[in-house]
Amino acid sequence: MIHKRKKELRKKVQELRDALPPERRKELSERIAENLWSLPEFAAAETVLFFISFRSEVDTLPMIKRALEEGKRACVPCTNADDKSMVASQLLDLENDLRPGNYDILEPRHECLRPVPPEEIDVVLMPGVAFDLTGGRLGYGGGYYDRFLEKCSPRCLLVAVAFELQIVDHVPCADHDRHVHKIVTEERIIDCPSACVLH
Repeated sequence: MIHKRKKELRKKVQELRDALPPERRKELSERIAENLWSLPEFAAAETVLFFISFRSEVDTLPMIKRALEEGKRACVPCTNADDKSMVASQLLDLENDLRPGNYDILEPRHECLRPVPPEEIDVVLMPGVAFDLTGGRLGYGGGYYDRFLEKCSPRCLLVAVAFELQIVDHVPCADHDRHVHKIVTEERIIDCPSACVLH
């Protein structure tokens, strides 16, 4: 039953997000970036795991570029489709380190793989289709992040960057689904109370 509800919600929100014109998506992504940088925990973070945006997601490439310019250790995921695992790889050159990987999402080239221990990551930017005010997150169904986060430090802050249209009343969650601590949209920063205790 929960699988069916997730599938329906995923389809509905993705259609809404896909309907955003590219220029509007760019404008909203810029506002989200400004709100993200206003977060003291993010501003102070030394090592950040960014996801690389795909299709109609919030555009994270300018965020990664800015983080690199500011001297943060910016990491991006490198996934293994066989066992649905991922590693965080330090990115040094946004233009030349990446190539299309699994699902055609940009990933580090093999020769540019620079693994970073998960426990050294201060902030993880979480991708997702939909989120609710308690920090509930509807991902894409692969479970890559749920497995990766088990290796991260308890102090690691989980931050979703999302368009306001991705905020819903309730995300159906299973026991293993990780909640986020904060959600950053173009309009606000949401502190998620149920995620204060990591579980």
